[in-house]
Amino acid sequence: MKTTFLTIASLVFIAGLLTITTGFKTKAIQNEVSPEGLLTIPDSVNTVLQNKCFDCHNSNSESMKAKMKLKLDKLPTLSKRKLVSKLDAIAESVEEKDMPPEKFLAKYPEHALTDAESKILTDWANGAADVLMK
Repeated sequence: MKTTFLTIASLVFIAGLLTITTGFKTKAIQNEVSPEGLLTIPDSVNTVLQNKCFDCHNSNSESMKAKMKLKLDKLPTLSKRKLVSKLDAIAESVEEKDMPPEKFLAKYPEHALTDAESKILTDWANGAADVLMK
């Protein structure tokens, strides 16, 4: 019984990864000449980014520090090298719980990332960076 559960859980996990990375590979192959369009942001990731990150990390943000570190609206236009670097930074910041910052969360606790949202972001960022490195 335990083996069956682990097998099913493993298959579900693998199917999820394949679904996510297939989108990245298809997009990257279609745009292999141009650095633009190398990134696909699945709806689940986009929802988290829009709800928890975009207010500070965009080209029109009032926070100069946040804007200088990451502009989410500019990610799809970055070169492959810069995009991989930004994706790695996103994954690391979320894994280390550096984002959103504690000072910001004291004012806006609704922007705290849940464990599920953190996993969505880190899995996506790490997966997308891995695909781009191939």
